[in-house]
Amino acid sequence: MPMIEIYGTQGTLSVPDPNSFGGPVRLRRAGAEEWSDIPLTHRPDVRRGIGLADMAYAIRYGRKHRASGELAFHVLDAMQAFGEASDSGTHILLKSTCSRPDPLPMALLFGTFDGGEK
Repeated sequence: MPMIEIYGTQGTLSVPDPNSFGGPVRLRRAGAEEWSDIPLTHRPDVRRGIGLADMAYAIRYGRKHRASGELAFHVLDAMQAFGEASDSGTHILLKSTCSRPDPLPMALLFGTFDGGEK
């Protein structure tokens, strides 16, 4: 079994073990008999610690960092809702919101942030 699968009304998303940072991201749409590989949009060699390194870089250069407390609380709210939904068998509406952080650049060079600075 994969480490993480997300089941929804429109299908299932399967991602590789987040500790190994490799492997396919797969989607099986509702009613489909086969899985489809989803192309990766970012380099697979960007590894653990990138969030902390981005935060330090952003603080140093005056940019808003991606791993905000607002985002962390929203993730916690979603995780809590997963358990409540499972226990109750109902949909749970999240109470929190957050603004979506800018993604890392797609062609991010190793050891850089924001497309080139070290």
